[in-house]
Amino acid sequence: MKKALLAGVVATACAAVTMSTAGIAQASPPKNPNDCPNGYVCVWGDINYEGRYLFNPGTDRANVGSFMNDLTSSLWNRTGSQVCFYEHADFRGATLAIVPAGSWLSNVGPAANDKISSWRDC
Repeated sequence: MKKALLAGVVATACAAVTMSTAGIAQASPPKNPNDCPNGYVCVWGDINYEGRYLFNPGTDRANVGSFMNDLTSSLWNRTGSQVCFYEHADFRGATLAIVPAGSWLSNVGPAANDKISSWRDC
């Protein structure tokens, strides 16, 4: 009896984990730039706020990490400061884009596309 009860509890737990994991895997990226919270800088991997994305609180990100490094095509600055986007980590290299507070770019253009590695207020 205890073995049957334990097996049922384990099966239920596995089903719950599978359903919650499936829900996460099926979640689609936000396609509306308004999904970017106030006070954040948000970047997307494709133009028009499509594909992979990263939402960063505040204005500074010294290294976007391997998930978004050199993969940004659209962005939104929902902070109160102008933000400069740089070619390399630690705010080095060329300044690829300058985005005023509250502004966005649905397409960063060929000079910055898939080249952004860091950003900060400027």
